[in-house]
Amino acid sequence: MSTEAAQTHLEEALRLVQEALAAAGSGEWERVSELDVRCREVSKAMGDELQGYDPRPLLPGLVRLRERHRHLLALAEGHRDELARASRESRRGRQGARAYEDNT
Repeated sequence: MSTEAAQTHLEEALRLVQEALAAAGSGEWERVSELDVRCREVSKAMGDELQGYDPRPLLPGLVRLRERHRHLLALAEGHRDELARASRESRRGRQGARAYEDNT
């Protein structure tokens, strides 16, 4: 266990979150979910590697990872809000159609 091994995991996590951002940009939300799970696993392994070691050499990469993950989270929240809005509109449409049918 070492900071070198942790660095390898960090680079993998950065690659995975970047791939997830690209998938989000393409609307591939199932792929985003898969990549997020893998990124979390790699990040946990990185933390395990750092037990007893100084994490400061990895700080710039950790900050990049955090920023990219925050951006991914913002994209996911926006997508969630779009889905919720579409669901509400669909529900209102069905209610309107039922009301019309009941009055005809």
